Amino acid sequence: MKSEGRAQACKNLILGLCITGFAAAQSISIAAARDPNQDLTERTMATAEHVLGPCRFSIASMFGGEFRVPRPDSSPPQQGAYYLPITGPMAFLAGGFGVFCVDATEERITSALNAKYVGGHWQRYGPVNGPEFVPFEKLANVRTVPLKGANWTGMAYTEDDTTGDERRRARVFHFCLIHNARALCGNTPVKWLADRKTRSDLDRIQAILESVRFLDSPTPTGASAESGATTLGR
Repeated sequence: MKSEGRAQACKNLILGLCITGFAAAQSISIAAARDPNQDLTERTMATAEHVLGPCRFSIASMFGGEFRVPRPDSSPPQQGAYYLPITGPMAFLAGGFGVFCVDATEERITSALNAKYVGGHWQRYGPVNGPEFVPFEKLANVRTVPLKGANWTGMAYTEDDTTGDERRRARVFHFCLIHNARALCGNTPVKWLADRKTRSDLDRIQAILESVRFLDSPTPTGASAESGATTLGR
């Protein structure tokens, strides 16, 4: 009788462990379904090398997006684009942003950013026949955005639109990633100001840009604007 009791107890224990394990697996599955970011953070990300004018660099494919050079043989300055989804759980309000390569001179960086950092403050171009640079309006709510790169220095800021249809005014992100004599620059809206419920895209775009690494080795003869891909483990 005691042996039968112990056997039954073992069966009950095994059954309980199976049920507990199944329930735990179900909980993890449900949590992953509810959190679209979970799969993103756990899966590996592909990073590809690109040539954009005199800039050669790698950048990761993140948040369902990827970088392309639509017209690699066009006249300079060549334009690249990071395409991003505009529908679904990882939707971006602008569907992507453009990138271009410039010489990293003060004049070209200032032109690309459409502003200049002077004495700890951002200044915009002044009016015709006025000072060359003037302070931004207070309503522009200008903020410096920190960017950390593997082998480049970042200059970036956001400004709010102050003119035009209030329903279409946006917070615009301007950036330049500076490496030696070259820089990758661009700008993109990251939030509609009239819609307080709209999620800002700034954090995710920052993450994409911070995956950039400039490559100094010579470009192989006949290499396309998009060459090889590797996989980075997370």
